[in-house]
Amino acid sequence: MNYMQVGQIPYKGKILEPEVHIVERYMQLVKKCFTMTNVMLGGGKEVDLLAYNPRTNEKYHIEVRVTIGRGFRLRMKDTQTKDGSKHRRGLDTLNEIKFTPQIVVNNVKEIFGDSEYMKVLVVWDVQDCNVNEQAKDNYNIEVWKISNIIKEMMKEIGTKPYRDDVLRTVQLISKMNTQQLDHLKP
Repeated sequence: MNYMQVGQIPYKGKILEPEVHIVERYMQLVKKCFTMTNVMLGGGKEVDLLAYNPRTNEKYHIEVRVTIGRGFRLRMKDTQTKDGSKHRRGLDTLNEIKFTPQIVVNNVKEIFGDSEYMKVLVVWDVQDCNVNEQAKDNYNIEVWKISNIIKEMMKEIGTKPYRDDVLRTVQLISKMNTQQLDHLKP
């Protein structure tokens, strides 16, 4: 018998983290993209999400690093523990781990060809407002907040009858928020 870790969603025979599933559905419904998730590479590497919009020809390599603990806010330069280990919350480290290993670059190019693609890092929060601009300037990475993704999804999905667990959960939260706002009206 196969036991999943708590918080993981079986999806097309793979285990998909809920935050990756949210971003995947966002790319499909809002950005109108075809997607591939959990692209397994050699050396223990994996790409969270690749997306392609056939209308605009936009291509995306997306990594999701969402941690809601108080200590994680994306910063430009990583910090270290007392023993010298990296905290893995700096864009320098995440770029090095997620976007620039040769096996990652080669496999993304194998799928997208030699055409340009956007690198996107999805996070919960950033240390300060300069991180987004510096990420683009220094690493050519766009930083998206998952809270903004969820807000856009709430607008897009409305009350359509979805069977997808993540979409249905977003709908329920959206409905709850609407009801709470309605109760505040005079």
